[in-house]
Amino acid sequence: MKKILFTLVALVLCSSAFAQLIANKTDKKVTLGFDLFNDFQLKPSANWDTRLFSQGFSTALTYNFPLGESKSHTVSIGVGYTGHNYFSYSRIMNPYNTTDSLQYTQYRGDDNFKRYKVNCNYIDVPLELRFRIKNAVKIGVGFKFGILVNAKTKYVGNNDDGEKIHEKYTYINNVERYAYSATLRVGYKWVSVFGAVQLNDVFVVGRNAPTFIPLSVGVSFAPF
Repeated sequence: MKKILFTLVALVLCSSAFAQLIANKTDKKVTLGFDLFNDFQLKPSANWDTRLFSQGFSTALTYNFPLGESKSHTVSIGVGYTGHNYFSYSRIMNPYNTTDSLQYTQYRGDDNFKRYKVNCNYIDVPLELRFRIKNAVKIGVGFKFGILVNAKTKYVGNNDDGEKIHEKYTYINNVERYAYSATLRVGYKWVSVFGAVQLNDVFVVGRNAPTFIPLSVGVSFAPF
């Protein structure tokens, strides 16, 4: 855990310095930013027992077009990446399934259970309206369209023989190919509070797939 925290802090510092360099070189027309967030899985279906904390990461490079004659407000569009980790006490036992219903094992209260997650990775096209107030307070309202690159699962716990295993499935069926999200960030200078809500289901509806609403809340770092 300490190594992960140290890596994230180092990434924040290095990326922020690099992003500031880009902003200076391009007269703030190009922005490199990234978000560290937690996914709250709201209104989950009965077959999906969610964990409170599900850490995720996103980054984006955008080009900023002036909004009218204003130099303080922009319309920004670009390309990015988002990685979601949906942690759950419910383990999908047949993630390669394409025809039958998904089957689950429930682990809440099981001392041998460590963790289970579905990891979804997207290439994004973010679009934002960005407003500056006195060149310090920043507000960004936008929309993000994501294309699924891959989705996989990981389970850490005991198998049926009582042996501890690390089980990975390199892909999982039944995940929607596209993701649509509304985004909002409010901050001061290069640090902002970030929020996003996905407007469509993560999984394809049907075949006993889980349903929930991903609400991402976290911190953004970007010198826009």
